[in-house]
Amino acid sequence: MTYSEKSLMLMRDHNIHELIELLGVFWNKSMNDEERSEAFTTVVYLGAIAVLAYNFVANVVSGFVFAAAWARISVVTGVSPLSEGMWEKFLQANYALDMFFGGPCIPAKAILTVPFFFAYRRFVVNSTSKSPLKERFPIINRYLSLMLAWLVANVGVVGGATYLMVKITTFWTGVPMFPVAP
Repeated sequence: MTYSEKSLMLMRDHNIHELIELLGVFWNKSMNDEERSEAFTTVVYLGAIAVLAYNFVANVVSGFVFAAAWARISVVTGVSPLSEGMWEKFLQANYALDMFFGGPCIPAKAILTVPFFFAYRRFVVNSTSKSPLKERFPIINRYLSLMLAWLVANVGVVGGATYLMVKITTFWTGVPMFPVAP
């Protein structure tokens, strides 16, 4: 089994600590150039997955903040934040909530990222292994699998969840999401 097969197998089998131990060989200069290249690619790949997993958690929190600001403006004013003159008030409420849930909650977001990292990595690795590009263009394949994961998780799931949360607040407050035309 080649070094690259070992590193990819370890990524698939969730043995990240073993992958890190295996990468310790990199610093001992006992790897050849191909093995160093594969180790570097694997570390960058895992780093990108970690960043995207954190981005997912941060976007979910931002979605909650958005829905909370929407509910706040709907309750206080009795009209949709999309109504004329309400968007600025909504943005102010969103900014005020984001000041609390943004920066000060970064450690909590980082902790919440850990369980999502493994699920995110599993999705990325599965999409990478099922792609027809995996043999011929492995780097492009990895990049495309990362982009697919981002589109599905951050755009699809977070966007849909944010819409659902806003829709729930419209039922809760009784204020329609879109303003009624006069």
